[in-house]
Amino acid sequence: MKRIAVACALLFTLHAQEEEPPALQLPPKEAAMDALFSIPATAPELAIAEQEARKHGVPEQSIFEARFLFHVEHKSDKGIIEMLPVWEKQEKVFSLDHSEIFATREDFLAVIEFSRALKALQENKRDEFKKHITEALWLSPGQASAFTPYIESLRLSEHIKQTNIDFASEVTDLEKQNSLSLKSLLAENRALLLHFWSPWSADCETSLMDLSNVCPSLDKEKVALASLLVDGRTEILAEAKDFLKGQEKPLPGPQLLDRSKDSLAAQLRVTDLPALVLLSREGKILFHGKPSDEQLLEKIKQLPPAKNQASE
Repeated sequence: MKRIAVACALLFTLHAQEEEPPALQLPPKEAAMDALFSIPATAPELAIAEQEARKHGVPEQSIFEARFLFHVEHKSDKGIIEMLPVWEKQEKVFSLDHSEIFATREDFLAVIEFSRALKALQENKRDEFKKHITEALWLSPGQASAFTPYIESLRLSEHIKQTNIDFASEVTDLEKQNSLSLKSLLAENRALLLHFWSPWSADCETSLMDLSNVCPSLDKEKVALASLLVDGRTEILAEAKDFLKGQEKPLPGPQLLDRSKDSLAAQLRVTDLPALVLLSREGKILFHGKPSDEQLLEKIKQLPPAKNQASE
């Protein structure tokens, strides 16, 4: 039986398996197949599963598909790209009868185009990336949720390179309603970290734990922190104030309201909340992502020393 449940969610939307009653004793080939598609935790475990699958006559195409899902589950773009020659060779002999994850031939061809798109992205070939990712979407629209994040990531990357924030920009204190400039928030610190949030974000509560984990590093590395509510409508503003009052510990840094016109969220292309944006003293974007992203701390460590540190 084809694993169509995997095909429908192909790439980065794999779902956890539901609990099942105690399994029957499967024939060796079926057992090897199940082990192969259980997405092993490590590459050596995958190699063992592949070896066992070959031993019991599992088709090479199925083994390749399991390897592909392994790279997908472990978010290895490098691994997906390395499979491109395998897919291009397999295209000549592809069979739906041997496929465990593809519902149609077009779904399979879309993965080839997707792999080509990733390779082009790695090589900074924007036009090639656009060509192949567009073809992938055309061949398999159902996989759009897996393909489009790469388009959005490229656009954000290009936007970051072109954007420079003016520290004379002003925002409003959430409680006092007075205006504050980004320059005053930055003060003598090495950088300014902006935390964009909303009480209507499903991840608002959990992201605060990630933010709290980052805060000790901010003090140590002389990075200023400020939180910006992105929407000042009456209902959201009231919920935000209630949310802040309900916290056991006050949120670190000033609590601010973003501007309704020419907002910082729009300037910084913040489309998914919560989000953190690290700005250099020159207004350049050094980091743009989630509070849980480990790259944030790496970017902070790479900051140039403050003036008083440099003179020591």
